[in-house]
Amino acid sequence: MENGIYKCPIFAGLNREEIDKLLNGKFQTKRYSTGEIVAFQGGHYHSLLIVDKGTVRGEMINFAGDRVVIEEITSPRPIAPAILYATDNHLPVDVVAIEDTKVLSIPRNNFTCILQTDTRVLHNFMQNMSDRSKFLSDRVRMLRFGTIKSKLAGYLLEQMQHNNSPEFDIVHTQQELADIFGVTRPALSRALSQIIETRIINSKNKHFRINDKDKLIAIFKNI
Repeated sequence: MENGIYKCPIFAGLNREEIDKLLNGKFQTKRYSTGEIVAFQGGHYHSLLIVDKGTVRGEMINFAGDRVVIEEITSPRPIAPAILYATDNHLPVDVVAIEDTKVLSIPRNNFTCILQTDTRVLHNFMQNMSDRSKFLSDRVRMLRFGTIKSKLAGYLLEQMQHNNSPEFDIVHTQQELADIFGVTRPALSRALSQIIETRIINSKNKHFRINDKDKLIAIFKNI
C-alpha cells in the first residue's frame, strides 16, 4: 500500500501495525489513469473506497446535460462514506481520476467488522460522515443559491480560510471553477473581472490576494 492509507482520517490515532491488523489483507487496490472512471453515478456502493494516492473528482450530469463538479477528493480521504450504509446506496456522482490515482477498496462486510472491533475507527468514521454532510450542505447552497459573484466570493473566502492568509494560489482553472459553480466560463470570467475592478481582490493567473475581506463577505451574503 501507499503511505496514504495510513494517514486516512478514518484510521486516525492508529499506528501502521494496528491498521494492517484490522485490514488483515481483506481489501483490494486498483490504479486509475487520468480521466478514467473510478465509479459510475447510479452504481451500487458495496465497498468503501479510499484514495490511497492521487486525486479524484465527484461530478454529476444534471437534467439539462450540464456537468457539475461536487468536490475533489485527494489522498488519503475516503470516497462517499455516508453512502456505504445508506438504504439506497447508489452513488449520486461519477467518480473520475483527475491524475494517476490508486484506490483501496474495503468490502462493506469487512469494514463493518473493523468498526465493531475498534471504537476509534467507529468514532473517526462517524465524525468523517458528519463533516462531509456539513460540507455537502454548504456545497449545495453554493450551487443552488446566489449570484455568480456571491458563489465566487464564497469560494475565495474558503481559500483564504484554508490557507490562513489573504494571499494564496488556487489549483483550479476558470473552466474548472465554472464547473464547480454550475455556470459557464464566460459568465464566471465577467463576475471575476467585476470583483477585481472594485479592487476588493487582486488576481494574476491563479494567484489571488483579498484586499478587503468585509466587502467580499458582503458580496457573498448578497443572495
